[in-house]
Amino acid sequence: MYSLSDTLISIKNQIQHKPVEIYDIYLGSQDEEDSDTLHYANFYRPINFFSYFGHTAATYIPLGVKRTPIKRTSSGEIEQVSFQICNVNKAMGAYAAAQNFRNKRVVARLIFRDYLSSYLDAKIIFDGFISNISFPQKTMDAVATPKIGSLSFETGWPYQIACNARFGDNYCRVNKELNSNKLIGTATGGTVSTLIDAVNLNQADDYWNWGYVIFSSGLNNGDKRKIIDFDNATKTATFDFPLDNAVESGDMFTIYRGCDKTLNMCDTVYSNTDNYHGFHTIPLTK
Repeated sequence: MYSLSDTLISIKNQIQHKPVEIYDIYLGSQDEEDSDTLHYANFYRPINFFSYFGHTAATYIPLGVKRTPIKRTSSGEIEQVSFQICNVNKAMGAYAAAQNFRNKRVVARLIFRDYLSSYLDAKIIFDGFISNISFPQKTMDAVATPKIGSLSFETGWPYQIACNARFGDNYCRVNKELNSNKLIGTATGGTVSTLIDAVNLNQADDYWNWGYVIFSSGLNNGDKRKIIDFDNATKTATFDFPLDNAVESGDMFTIYRGCDKTLNMCDTVYSNTDNYHGFHTIPLTK
């Protein structure tokens, strides 16, 4: 026996409940309804529903509207949407000539004619600004860009044990500029692979491991090196690879702490577990 999935049943029910798109176009205020706000429905007769911002009762005037599909890229970005409005009798053309539609906000929502008693019974399908208006033979075409603009960022994070946030970034949220995480000093010696500061580098062993140092004077001015080991007894930080020139006494530097991207360090060193962007365990497959 053939049966529909829950998703198909939901779609079928929506169709039976008579979907209609409505449009709020804000020619005046962009944040509230006023006398310059337009309300249209892609239907053959007026529909009474609620405005987008104030949720006040509004009459949506019939208007023949077509639009391109609202697509999202792989990064979550909503592409531009084109609206095509019937202009056979040139009425919309004449109206648009007297109005400034460019950079005006347009909100498209999906409603159902069987559910018109609450503003909550509407699905926002587009919220953006009109960027261009043109007038082919029998239509008025409007191109709109999404309000948020580009959503070109990676959602979620890789399914891996190690944290993939960069230490100190907006995901990690550890403040690298705190005195406990940063130090400005002057070298008392060193080599091409080490930095010694007998005055300022008096922290515990491995305190600066995973961090980095930037030199601000001397022959290595502007050079940056990752620290792979710090020894308290000798006040020495060891670099991941050599500098072009040996560190000399008097060279100024700034040193920053780092992180090994493990949950243990995030928790015990920085008390930052809530911002850990890794997975402390990954299930094994059989």
